Amino acid sequence: MARHYVIAVSTIAACLVGALLGFAEDKKEAEEGERSVKQAEVPAAALAGLKKIAGNASITEFAEEVEHGHKFYEGSWKGPDGKVDTLVTEAGDVVEIEESLPSAKIPAAVRAAAEKEAGQGATFERKTLYLYEIHFKKDGKNQERVFTADARAYNESGQATEKNEDSGTEK
Repeated sequence: MARHYVIAVSTIAACLVGALLGFAEDKKEAEEGERSVKQAEVPAAALAGLKKIAGNASITEFAEEVEHGHKFYEGSWKGPDGKVDTLVTEAGDVVEIEESLPSAKIPAAVRAAAEKEAGQGATFERKTLYLYEIHFKKDGKNQERVFTADARAYNESGQATEKNEDSGTEK
């Protein structure tokens, strides 16, 4: 009888833990995403960063984005070749700039790869990703690491990672 009781309690506990983990994951996914905001909802530092990049252009749209547990703000305006979107941290540090460009301004190799992948009619954006490289000495060896503006380590394959990992890169 005691054995059945232990099995029943263990099963119920496992189900509750599974449900809680599922709920937490759903909540995390619900928090990630983008929503339109008004200029007044953008923190002063983020707004200043956006205005600095926009220069004389008038920012026409604002959005708040949550990615990887970090909050960002995006501003959009019309650039010389089309729409420009800039993503900044709450502190106003630039994360990335996306600019619509005509195909004539895209490198030939990229146009050829796009045509092979998508056929005719692809639209193009140039994405400028801001990364920060640090150099230091550790255990007597020269090291370097690359980070995104929200302090995620950026590995050699071009992917930001969730944690700061020691890639062992040596110079």
